[in-house]
Amino acid sequence: MDERGGLGLDLRSFNINFGPQHPASHGVLRIILQMRGELIERADTHIGLLHRGTEKLIEERAYALGLPYFDRLDYTSILIQEHAYCLAVEDLLGSANYLAVFAQVRVLFDELTRILNHLILMSTHSMDVGTMAVFF
Repeated sequence: MDERGGLGLDLRSFNINFGPQHPASHGVLRIILQMRGELIERADTHIGLLHRGTEKLIEERAYALGLPYFDRLDYTSILIQEHAYCLAVEDLLGSANYLAVFAQVRVLFDELTRILNHLILMSTHSMDVGTMAVFF
């Protein structure tokens, strides 16, 4: 392939933005590719941090008012993140024995969330490799 692309075409370098690849990873990994035709000449990576200030937002709120913020961190693992928050607050307040019944229900929903995560993984991966059947 010559400088003109092998077909007599004058190819210029151009930059494209690649990423992020997952809706929950806004700003975590971004790659700016400098390309000439289909060849990558340079890859400039920007590794960020997924931080939405949740800790600061719930700092001054009551226990129950902090729970809805965890729904927005990762839309597929809502209940697991709420479970971790509830365990931390209950441990701080010393009320873990009082809410023992709720802990069993939370574990049940954690397992349902884990199954949901696996189904989403398999369906989106199948779409990446070219099939739509698993997703539908």
